[in-house]
Amino acid sequence: MTTNKLDNEGHDAQHLDVSRSALNQIITGVIAATKVSEGISEHAQSIISNTGLIIQPKRDTFMIREWLDNAVLRTKDNSPDSQASWQLIHLALGVSVLRHKARYGQSIDGADLGFVWGLVRDAVTDPVLAPLLPGASRSAQGFLSVPLCSLIKDDRIDELWRLHVWLPDGHRGNHDFAIHSHQPFAQSWILAGEGRDYQYAVTDPEAKGALDTPYAQYRIAWSGTGKGHGTSYVPHQSYSIVENTGKIVHIKQVETALHTRDMSYTVGAGPGFIQDAPVLGPAEGESYKQYRDVGSQPPSSLANMVEAVRSFERLMGEGQQCTHSGNLEMALRNFNSALALCESGAGSGTILNGNRYKQLVFTKLGGTHRRLGKYEQAKDLLEQAMAISASSELHIEASGELGVIYRHMGLMDDAKRVLRVQYETAKEF
Repeated sequence: MTTNKLDNEGHDAQHLDVSRSALNQIITGVIAATKVSEGISEHAQSIISNTGLIIQPKRDTFMIREWLDNAVLRTKDNSPDSQASWQLIHLALGVSVLRHKARYGQSIDGADLGFVWGLVRDAVTDPVLAPLLPGASRSAQGFLSVPLCSLIKDDRIDELWRLHVWLPDGHRGNHDFAIHSHQPFAQSWILAGEGRDYQYAVTDPEAKGALDTPYAQYRIAWSGTGKGHGTSYVPHQSYSIVENTGKIVHIKQVETALHTRDMSYTVGAGPGFIQDAPVLGPAEGESYKQYRDVGSQPPSSLANMVEAVRSFERLMGEGQQCTHSGNLEMALRNFNSALALCESGAGSGTILNGNRYKQLVFTKLGGTHRRLGKYEQAKDLLEQAMAISASSELHIEASGELGVIYRHMGLMDDAKRVLRVQYETAKEF
């Protein structure tokens, strides 16, 4: 796995060149993934085929921005099919940017990733297209995924582009089968939040660092390949199943990495494509079926959740920057806006596990009020943060801030008590 913090190298996604043939290929995958009607599909393909032919008949390559402008010009009738086909092209162009960056090993900065996300978000939340899209399905690992572009060649994944969302809803895959390998090479771009990836190597039981627990290798198959299931990948599945091969292995952890917003990471699959990429599971198990929970969440709902968390993180990041630069009043405005977003998001369902976010805001607001010398307000906010047991890390920060406040206010017994809490929490964590 390769992980790199995305930095701005002067690339501008809107000015990337995309050929007509490349976009036609991608739109075919978008149509397969979204399962829209034949009329919408043909309309989208017609826009791509005819863009620029009247004015520049010999030109076959356009910048992303030009494709977008031409798509608008060719959908002026505002009919439902036109609107939906335009949004399909949005999806295809968003995939085109990531595809180009991946193929040429180029990083993509936060601004360009935001541009791509805007194309995807607008498409899957569009009032005309959104009701036509299939619902998200749950993976064997527990995340929800929305297929955006699916190109299958010889029953193998040639290209598969999806929106992955891990919700803080407690739904995760069977822990016994968490360790898995990949059939194809994979690359991900982080839109919001953070996650930690653990990597393991299959090793000899006597190898140094090998875990004592023996695992069995399982083969994976999917529904949708005939009446039962098979090893040929299909983009829309009702379940996947793993079956014990009888091969016993041991493992050792070789790497762990934290992935956060605006980062990209890759997972290799060896040379090319591995047909029988194994999953590890209990040595004595036989098989396990994971239903995909298809349709459990509309793509538009997931996109709105991602957008809400991105907005929250933006406000908190700007607030932090203002704090570091000494602009404390502006920091308060940003943190208060983030708090309002938490409350409205909790009401609308776009922010789940709202206490985790509120605890973060209360902690930052309390620290900012402390810096302004407003100790009473800071104390109230930090006590609210301490009353929420959402995160050990934040408890460490909040209790430290509150201990300082109590000392400033002459409440030495309270300061000793809360700083003892900080110490014990940090020791456990």
